[in-house]
Amino acid sequence: MKPRITWEFRSLLAGRLPKPERILADVTRKSRRWWRFGAAPLALVVFACSGTATVTEQQGGSLDGGNGGTGTGGGSATGGTGASGGSGGDMTSTGGSAATAAMGGSTTIPIDPGTDMSMAECPATTCKEQGIGCGKVVDKCGKVIDCADEGLTCGPLQVCTGGVDMPATCQVAGGAPCELCAAVKDCSKAAQTTKLTGRVVTPGRTDANAPNQLGVPNAFVYILRNDSVDDLPAISSGIPDGGTSCDRCEDQDFGPVLVSATTDATGAFTLEGNVPVGQEFVLVVKAGRFRRAVKYTIPPEGACQTTTLPTTLPDNPARLPRDMMDGLAVNIPRIAVTTGGIDAMECVLEKMGIAHAEFGNPGATGDAAPRVHMYRGKANNGTSGDGASMDATTPLEDVLYGDPSRMQSYDMVLADCEGQDADTSGRPAYAERDAYGDNVIQYVNRGGRMFVSHLRFAWLYENGAQAYDPANPYTTGLAAAATWDLNVDAPNISTGDGAVAVGRPQASPRIQNFADWMASEKVAMPPAYAFNIDQPRSQAATLGMSSEEFVLTTSLVHSGKTETNNITQQFSFNTPYGAPDDAVCGRVAYSGFHVVAEGTTTMGSQPFENATFPDECMGDLSAQEKVLLYMLFDLNACVGTPPEPPACTPSTCDSLMLKCGFSGDGCGGVIDCGPCPLPIPR
Repeated sequence: MKPRITWEFRSLLAGRLPKPERILADVTRKSRRWWRFGAAPLALVVFACSGTATVTEQQGGSLDGGNGGTGTGGGSATGGTGASGGSGGDMTSTGGSAATAAMGGSTTIPIDPGTDMSMAECPATTCKEQGIGCGKVVDKCGKVIDCADEGLTCGPLQVCTGGVDMPATCQVAGGAPCELCAAVKDCSKAAQTTKLTGRVVTPGRTDANAPNQLGVPNAFVYILRNDSVDDLPAISSGIPDGGTSCDRCEDQDFGPVLVSATTDATGAFTLEGNVPVGQEFVLVVKAGRFRRAVKYTIPPEGACQTTTLPTTLPDNPARLPRDMMDGLAVNIPRIAVTTGGIDAMECVLEKMGIAHAEFGNPGATGDAAPRVHMYRGKANNGTSGDGASMDATTPLEDVLYGDPSRMQSYDMVLADCEGQDADTSGRPAYAERDAYGDNVIQYVNRGGRMFVSHLRFAWLYENGAQAYDPANPYTTGLAAAATWDLNVDAPNISTGDGAVAVGRPQASPRIQNFADWMASEKVAMPPAYAFNIDQPRSQAATLGMSSEEFVLTTSLVHSGKTETNNITQQFSFNTPYGAPDDAVCGRVAYSGFHVVAEGTTTMGSQPFENATFPDECMGDLSAQEKVLLYMLFDLNACVGTPPEPPACTPSTCDSLMLKCGFSGDGCGGVIDCGPCPLPIPR
């Protein structure tokens, strides 16, 4: 029986990244097995990408029946001394120290007797010629060939595997599919990692509509592991019947993420590290339930460099969508607007760039294709509409508020101010709240988002007194959110000095982000963050303990006279009201000031009465309309734990079913699954 060399790499048994000192070999004397480059006999060893082990090869003293070669460090399961060999060309190991399981050791690789070992008989070869993709090989003359010298190296998300039964190749670490991992370049010897920077913006009405292209704060930007938008999960709309749709930050499903970031207050982001180059990838922007993806490619020369995306349109790929066909895997939240004669929040959506085709009537069952549905606010007679409409068939708001199932089909409801006769003191006072208040409570407590403008505080005032009870959270009342000034016939308020509530006792935890965004959009500058408000008419008197202030007025002009005050103009709260952070599900926002009607500053006028959309939406976003836009950003955002960029989830030994050895974790790291036992000789 001819002797055989059996290679036992325990790291390769695990299929993953080995440390060089854990490479083991066991030499048995049952048969002889040769690695060859072409027809020439060759001893071949492959090492992992991350390290180098030592392999020695010693030639026999004689090629024609002389004493056999001597090897050192032969592997042994018991740690004993090397075996003694015969003569006449058989390999003999004398006095070799056994390699330990922890450290490995050198091993003798015999050369076919009769082979001429002169350097003239060692032709040059390369890894590429032999089909080897990574690591190192040792030829029959002891020369180490490093595949890295030929540019054949593994990326940071790959490991070098093989070399025993097949040529070594780079494989994706971590077990999860990753088409783009091979395009992530190793920048460990470069001055920096590969970076991609940009800015997420609203699209504006057109690419040329720069005044309405504002930075989007707290948006998630990420690259998928595979070049397929099919990996992006569907985004559901509304609230399932009898269930919840909380959209908590920590529970969101982004799909398989390769690298990610969150935009800052200005909308800027930086992706770095696992950024692929030279291969097309899917770039995703997600802000609340807005989502848009595009295909993008960084050229090969962008490796270990910073690529800066254009920040202006049409070339900026990182923007929100205008319509449901504007990009890949697009989503726009389903929004219901109940219009009013005094306010027109639908115009904030229109000016930020949602296409006119995405505004429409809801249809008979509320499932019409447009993403923004219009319901008409009612006049003080309670039977006819006086808010803006799409056309003569736009339904009244009772169709929405009176049907809890229809209401819960929307992600967000915007309630425009309709005026005192419609909202508070007419037909009779608070009639809609009394009729439909329970539906509103259920909607926001189950995850709905609701914006209430000025006198629509009626949806909050005395609407449910039940305190939060974890056993019955969905009936938690809204009355505790604030106390209210019921004098809706206040003297004429023309203007006021507004300020961001930085440093105030009940300022929102996100107040600095808001202040920084206001500064970046040139609305309010530090340190005072002051700005003018047209007709600030908040009815909020005091805030409840779980309410968060955003804007206040420091002075108001009443009938030509300036009065100093500190009145909350904008605040929000999570729902159920008073629930602990880990139980919040929805959100409500209140604003005491309105969209500015072009050329109208007189209180009590009805600038949007009986308007036909989009005729009421003139001009670009004013300063205070930008403030309203931020409130919509905040309303649309996930709740709970502050937003963090979606993470690459590292694999574990258990998830990879590894019992020992080293492995890449699929996110650029290495996991240690413990020592492997010595191989059993055979």
